[in-house]
Order: sequence, then C-alpha cells, then structure tokens
Amino acid sequence: MIRSICIAVCSFAVAIPTAVSHASEAGAALETARDSISAGELHDYVEDLADDIFEGREAGSRGGRAAAALIRKRLAELGLAPAGSDGDYYQPFGNGYRNIIAKLEGSDPELKGQHILLGAHYDHVGYGAPSNSYGPFGYIHNGADDNASGIASLLEVAEALTQLETPPKRSILIAFWDAEEKGLLGSEHWIDRPTVPRGSLRFAMNADMVGRLRDNRLEIYGVRTGHGIRRLLAAHNESIGLRLDFTWELKPNSDHWTFLSHNVPVVMFHTGLHDNYHRPSDDAHLVNDDGMQTVARFMLQNVVGLASAPSLPTFRREGRGETEGTRRNLERRSPPSPPRLGVTWAPESERAQASDESVVVTQVRPGSPADRAGLRPGDRIIRLAGQPTPDGDALLAATLAAPVQPVTIAFERTGESEPLERTLSLAGGPVRVGISWRADPAEPAMMLITSVVPGSPAARAGLAALDRIYAVNGVDVAGSDQLRDALLGGASPVTLHVERHGQLRTVEVEALPQAAPAAAPDESRPSGE
Repeated sequence: MIRSICIAVCSFAVAIPTAVSHASEAGAALETARDSISAGELHDYVEDLADDIFEGREAGSRGGRAAAALIRKRLAELGLAPAGSDGDYYQPFGNGYRNIIAKLEGSDPELKGQHILLGAHYDHVGYGAPSNSYGPFGYIHNGADDNASGIASLLEVAEALTQLETPPKRSILIAFWDAEEKGLLGSEHWIDRPTVPRGSLRFAMNADMVGRLRDNRLEIYGVRTGHGIRRLLAAHNESIGLRLDFTWELKPNSDHWTFLSHNVPVVMFHTGLHDNYHRPSDDAHLVNDDGMQTVARFMLQNVVGLASAPSLPTFRREGRGETEGTRRNLERRSPPSPPRLGVTWAPESERAQASDESVVVTQVRPGSPADRAGLRPGDRIIRLAGQPTPDGDALLAATLAAPVQPVTIAFERTGESEPLERTLSLAGGPVRVGISWRADPAEPAMMLITSVVPGSPAARAGLAALDRIYAVNGVDVAGSDQLRDALLGGASPVTLHVERHGQLRTVEVEALPQAAPAAAPDESRPSGE
C-alpha cells in the first residue's frame, strides 16, 4: 500500500536604502525558502517513489504511469502552472510515455519571457534486462538514487520556489523527463516540440543521481558550456559549502546532453556512481538524506540565482568537445623558477646556540649563486642585501625581495675570527607575492594560479596551484595586466577573492616590499610576477 505524500505545503536620497532593503528582503526570503527543504521530506519522496508498487518505473509501464500521476498531483497541490501539452502538466509522446512539466512565471515584465530549466528523469529500468541492468535480472529495480533522488529534489525545490514572496525575474520550468533510460527520449521530444519557445530557454540544469553525497563532494558536469558558469556556481555555493568537483568531459549519458546539443548552456548535478547503480539493490535506505538536502538547497540557490541574474552565461561551443586532456593542458603547472640563493638551512631548533641570530647552512646547491660565492655547509648567514637574517623566515624574505644586481651576503665560518662578506647576483627577479597564473577562456573574469613560490607570501597565505583568483583588492579580475599591476602596486596586504573546489574565500597576502621593478614576463611562459 502506498503511503500518501503529505508535505506542509520618491527622491534620490532614499533610493539607495530602499534598494538595499529590497535586496535584504529578497535574501531573507530565499533563506527561508532554502531552509524549508527538509531531509525528512526528501526521504519520504524517495521512499515512496522507490516503492515496489511502481515496479521500477519503466517508461510506458503501469508503474511508470503511476509514478507520473503522483508527481503531477504534487505539482498541482503546489499551485504551479502546468507547462506540458494542451494546458496540462503532461506532454505525451512515444509508446505511452509522458513528460511532466510545470512553470513558475517570472516577475519581470521584460525578462519573464526567458526560461531557466531544472529537470530530472523519473523513469528507471523496471525489472532490468541485459541491455539496461548489471543484474540480477527479473527483480524490481527501484532506482532510489537513479533517479528518485532527482525527482525528490525537484519537488522540494518546487515547493521552496512557491514560498518566495516575489518570484525571480525569469520564468522557471521544472521538468520530469520520461524514457531517459531508453535513450534520452523525453528531453529529446521536448526539444523537438517545446512547450515554450525554444529560443527562450537560456540555461538548463539536470539532476541525475544526487542521493549518495560522500565526503561533501558534488560532481558538476557542463561547467565549461557557458562563459562564467564556474564563478556563478561558486557564488551560489557560498552559503552551502559543498566541495564541487568540476568534470570537463561530457557524454550523452543524461538529459543535459539534449540541451547541450542545441547550444544551451548546461550543468548536471551528480553525487557519483556506486555498486548499486542499475541493480535491484538501489533502494531508499541507502540514500544519504542529509546530503540530498544539501544538494537540493544548492540547486535552489542556482535556479533562483540564474533566474534573477542581470545577465546569463553565453553558450561556449568549445565546451562541448573539451576533455580531461584539455583540462590537464590548461591546468599544467608553470615550471619552477631556479632558487634565488641556492641554500638550505637548519631549523632554529637545531642551532648550536639558542641565542645565535644566524641561519646555519646545511646544503649548497651546485652552480647556484651561493655556490659561486663560495658558501659552504656549516656557514652561518647573518645578513643578506643589508637585511639581518636572524632566522630562516628573515633569510627567505630577504632572498625573495632582493634586487637582481649584485648584493652582499655576510656570514660566519668556523675558524674565521671575523664575519666574511661576498657579493653575488641572485637568480631571477625579486618576488613580491609569489604566484604565476594564466587565463582560462571559459572564465573571462578569473586567473588560474599555475605555481606558487615556496616560502613566498602567497604560500604563507595558503594559496596553491589551481586556485582561481576572481578579484584583487575588491576589484574583479579583468585581465593579466590588471592583476599584475595590482599585485606589484604599493599597497600591502593584497586582498584576493579566491576559489578552490567551488568554495570561495578571502585571502590576505602580506606582500614583500618591491626592491626593484619586476622583469618583463617571458612571453613563452604563463604570465606572472
């Protein structure tokens, strides 16, 4: 017996504060709507839709039709407008198949004609067969994760959208595709016979298998199909905190492919494959309810954010053919610079005397500036370029900041009664922050860090290769030259807005004094300081 799904369902002087007030109210309303997405309600949806009574929800079967009726009933209860065929939620096609589509109309008179699509397939593979199951065959494949989790998430997002006092500017389509398991037939039917003007569709999101979140890691496909998508997703993740794993390679393995093939920017949310995939064992008790709640809230943030944005990502054709090989090429590390001085030293704890204000050399790199100046292991460096070096940090700072022209190094040596002095020219140019970077054609307002100088201010601030810089000193990155000028300017600390794995943070870098102008970048290498 099926349990019923019951879910509690003027003057310029005042213009700025009024606008701020409206923005604050909208943010509070979205937070309330987001908080309404409940792990318990998601679990109930999954448990009902993955019940044996639906016999695996195969497209065109009695179980599939019963699941469709349940979804349609819930959309009607939420008061969402039907957006299927002939004024109904259903869009029939094929051999008894039915898409189910609802719509939340936008609030902006000009933008409501544009549509953001959030979709998930609701069919599964029935009793399984060699063509669609890893076995054993002949048993009900309930598809709790694939894709009752996606259906449940869409229904919770739909309910949250109805709680917004003012809908977003653009209209939102919520679509439940049939016959995805038979070859993406439902989404392909809609794109051939759209129920809204096809040209009005500006962005498509797909939720497929979002019920097994592990280690807080959400896979995102399609991030490179539109300019600036990664930054948008990271911004919408700020209040959620997921670790986003951006996958570049795209395959025709879910409904996002249909829209990508028609030049619509897409993303797909996915929590990863598992041993129960397309097997009878994909049951509701294995779903991570709290994780599904986190993903559904992230989906809400994105659909509202996109529907409310002043502008949307434009389609990027190159994203369709990029692979993990393309990714490795873009994300290759910059070659490390040669050591400026060429020595290693003992930690302070290993000094012969605790009061000794020097750095004890443990190794000298052959051919390095230190080697050419005659330094040896056991020497105790006390000064470089006029700067005292009481510890390793001070020596490193003096080494990185010193100019290229000959500088003086002073050191003590066992058997010598007076300190020795030598002149040397340090390798490479002075370092102020300590990073190299390159541009990414998919993210025009971002620079990708390709290397971090060990021991540099950037390294001490926690920056790492493959971090993305979106803003410097509160100004969005507009190109390599702008970033270089900001990093080499006089102000310190330098404030960077940085993203790693879809998580944004603000990093303050205590830049070293710029002792001399940095050398012009070698154009054959990634630009950097």
